[in-house]
Amino acid sequence: MTGSVRLCRAFVALSATVLLTGCTALHNPFEPAPTDPNDGYEGSLAQAGVNTEMDWGPKQELLLSEYKTLREEHQQIQRRLETVLAENQNLKTRLNDEQEAHGQEQALRAQIEAQLDLRNQKLGEQEATILSLRIEKAKAEQAALLAQMDVLRATMDQLTPANVEASAVPPAGR
Repeated sequence: MTGSVRLCRAFVALSATVLLTGCTALHNPFEPAPTDPNDGYEGSLAQAGVNTEMDWGPKQELLLSEYKTLREEHQQIQRRLETVLAENQNLKTRLNDEQEAHGQEQALRAQIEAQLDLRNQKLGEQEATILSLRIEKAKAEQAALLAQMDVLRATMDQLTPANVEASAVPPAGR
């Protein structure tokens, strides 16, 4: 029995070794080995390029074309997005500039209106001063006229009544 036990042990050890080495070698049977000429890294793909019918086959070529088309569309959309974003930024800048100019215009308009109100107030004061001076002038002229009238009355009173009658025009009915 010692011989059969030894043989059995040797068989188990050999089986375990084969299984362990086989598991590491057959880790993924669908993944090509790095040295495989048909894995796409060292084979005809690297030499012929990505767009060949030979490498990909008719269905995969169609997918590749669609992928390229979608990628080009994506790039065009990206460029359009960048253009639209730049245009949007320009419009925002213009809007801010216009709002700032509008604010400055409103401030200037308020300042001008304040100056206009102040000048209108001064004009009203000047007109009131002119009116009061005209009233004073009219009073002074009235006083001067009254003084002249008093002088003329005094002069008339000094004249003799005879001289006054002789110089008078006779009434039309006498």
